[in-house]
Amino acid sequence: MILEHPSKLRLQLRHYLAEQTNHGKLKRTYDEPRLETHVGGLQELVCEEVEFQSESRLSFNILMEEEHTGWFVKRFNFDLHLERRSINMIRIELKQKMGRDPLRVPRCHFHIGDSKAHIPFPIMNPRLMLHLICEHIEVDLGL
Repeated sequence: MILEHPSKLRLQLRHYLAEQTNHGKLKRTYDEPRLETHVGGLQELVCEEVEFQSESRLSFNILMEEEHTGWFVKRFNFDLHLERRSINMIRIELKQKMGRDPLRVPRCHFHIGDSKAHIPFPIMNPRLMLHLICEHIEVDLGL
């Protein structure tokens, strides 16, 4: 997946989180995510934690590398910890390297609760992923 510069994605994600706060879905406005530079020019967007009105918490990180055509998403993790639900956690991951058996551990997958199952999940733009989590998964999962 190729994206524009990480600083632009950071602003877009920050704006989205601010809108979620304005709509009463998040408890407060956040200064997340922050942009970190790693060795080799890798850029990582890191969101330590945002808290929903339901007291569920979301954290995520997105690692990107510059290529000739733009910024390539190498990996991401979205961790949603659900409060007072029958399902306590969901994690959506895009792995940097594929496992030995892509049918057993797909590059992009999700985990439900404490399950070790790697359930295939479509690779999506991080903006769409955040929207899906905030508008659908957090609202509906485990009620």
